[in-house]
Amino acid sequence: MSQNANGEDSLGRRNAWLYYALVGGAGIVLLPFAVVMHAELWTELVAVVLVVVAGAGVLVNAGRRPKPRLLSIRPGQFVAPPSYSGLATNAATFPPLVALLLSIVYDDDSWGVFTWMLFAVTLAIAYFGVVSVLMLVRGTGLLVLRPDGLSVVDAFVTYDVPWEAIMTGPLPTVFGVGRLGILWPELVKSHGLGRRRNLQRIQLQLQRSAVNREFLHDAVNHYLNHPEDRGAIGTEEGLMHLLGALPA
Repeated sequence: MSQNANGEDSLGRRNAWLYYALVGGAGIVLLPFAVVMHAELWTELVAVVLVVVAGAGVLVNAGRRPKPRLLSIRPGQFVAPPSYSGLATNAATFPPLVALLLSIVYDDDSWGVFTWMLFAVTLAIAYFGVVSVLMLVRGTGLLVLRPDGLSVVDAFVTYDVPWEAIMTGPLPTVFGVGRLGILWPELVKSHGLGRRRNLQRIQLQLQRSAVNREFLHDAVNHYLNHPEDRGAIGTEEGLMHLLGALPA
């Protein structure tokens, strides 16, 4: 099966976008009705149904079987693709939730302190909804290992990091987010909306990957501590050696 540029088979990515279009898109379509027809009960009922469906998708995605300890082999690369299903279920939850909150906010004609607080929360959720769509578009969680370094796709930035620019392991992980300590920030290349200079650390969105995050954590640490093995990255022999060197 062919693979797309972001490292996951195109069928999985298409299904993720289809789920977002059906659930998140329906929530987006509902947004103007929640404001203009806020007195109608059906807008709230539809929003509740969409929130339940989206929430069920999140629970199903979270409760599925453990992620595999597997890397895709490409010439000169090991690729850990992003979890498009997880990105899509997260992104699809926000539009119906915003529609539901707007229908509640605009039901209150007095606009007291509670209403303004709820409106502020709605705006914050809408912001995270936009960010989640951007993460889905970019394929946040993609990690590419190469003999000369690694590439990291974040929500706003793509980093190209040589191994020499990274402090040696162990790589710390907090809440599923690996953190690369940067020793030579001038060697790091980045492009995207949030790129900046003088980086002290770079986050690896391991929880967004389709690959087991502990396995990715150990793989990055292995190549940080064993530079002699980097030349075999992108080969069957290199992957077999990596699997044998890492804890089961």
